[in-house]
Amino acid sequence: MTKIIRFMAIALICIQSFASFGQQTDVPAFLSSELEFLWESENTLEVPESVFFDADNSCIYVSNIKGTPSNQDGNGYISKLNLKGEITTHKWITGLDAPKGMAKYGNFLFVSDINDLAVIDIAKGEIVKKYPAPTAIFLNDVAVNPKTGTVYVSDNMTGSIHRLKNGNFTVWLKDDQLDHVNGLTFKDDYLCAGVLNKIIKIETDTKSIKTLADNTGSIDGLINLDDNTWIISDWVGNIQMIKSGKAKKLLSSAEQQINAADLGYIPEQKIILVPTFHNNRVIAYQLKK
Repeated sequence: MTKIIRFMAIALICIQSFASFGQQTDVPAFLSSELEFLWESENTLEVPESVFFDADNSCIYVSNIKGTPSNQDGNGYISKLNLKGEITTHKWITGLDAPKGMAKYGNFLFVSDINDLAVIDIAKGEIVKKYPAPTAIFLNDVAVNPKTGTVYVSDNMTGSIHRLKNGNFTVWLKDDQLDHVNGLTFKDDYLCAGVLNKIIKIETDTKSIKTLADNTGSIDGLINLDDNTWIISDWVGNIQMIKSGKAKKLLSSAEQQINAADLGYIPEQKIILVPTFHNNRVIAYQLKK
């Protein structure tokens, strides 16, 4: 009888494990029908802040702060995941403090790191250069002009954007309209930025600024889908679609205290990659429409 009970218990555990495979551990308080959960990584990441999809190498990079976002403690690192969300190299790049936004040009990955811009040779898997930004307080997101390779980095504590061009890393633009500037991305020939309560575009030659969307709330991750459509996150745990100036909530995990930091995106499959910060995972959702 004891053997039968033991066998039944083991069988039940196996059935439960199989049933939960590929299912989301913490279901968001709100999940729109336009999003479908795909996978989540193991929760062994350490304060993941940003996710970047590398199409050339078919992998995902994750920046891990491992500590306080502003501490220069040498604990930060970059992880590599495959497209199933499996962590293939937990500490692929070390020697960082609190890495955040990432962008790629050619064989190089550019990573913001409090008041440094780190340059990683992807093939070698090592940091080859660090550009200091003495006046920066909290470098955050990174974007690269795909035509020129010029790198732009937001500093949301000083309301400014730094630029790396021809080996010089300096303040490129400081403006009152860059209030809490965070998410950056390129669209056509314009640098687009998420600032407090709006999305703006900046003409890189004249530095003229135009508002694209108002009343967005705070913006961390910023993804452009087409001329009129954006996906944004607000770190607290909300993800919205901004279409023709109107906001629609896609996901909210704020009640579970699961953050939604600097989003990544796989355009071919319309997959949104969400770093959950204190929840220590990356979660993938597919945009169904």
